[in-house]
Amino acid sequence: MHFLGFLPDEEKVALLHACYGVVFPSHLRSEAFGISLLEGAMFGKPLISSEIGTGTTFINIANETGLVVPPSDPIALNQAMQWLCEYPHRASEMGAQALKRYREHFTAEKMVNAYAHVHRELIGAPEPVTGHKL
Repeated sequence: MHFLGFLPDEEKVALLHACYGVVFPSHLRSEAFGISLLEGAMFGKPLISSEIGTGTTFINIANETGLVVPPSDPIALNQAMQWLCEYPHRASEMGAQALKRYREHFTAEKMVNAYAHVHRELIGAPEPVTGHKL
């Protein structure tokens, strides 16, 4: 395991292509969503995150897109990382599910359409009649 600190986008993308999985060990609710989890999902990587009662659980579904461990539990985090290494076929399946979930819920188009829908709902505007979701 290597901690690299800040990286330019090109290097980050290269590492996301090359890595085995993405670990998001945050234990603080202030890191509520976990953009790096989305980045891992976008590249079809199995995910490991802590259950902190925030959006991370919406991104990483336990035993589907990856593994979820208790916060501030380095032993559980280590066991989760070892498990992914010991079961590469299952890790690959989780990565595929993470990518599928990303495409179903988190692409820019999906997010914009969801926000536009909520906004129309709040102001009482009808959905557009055309084939466009915006």
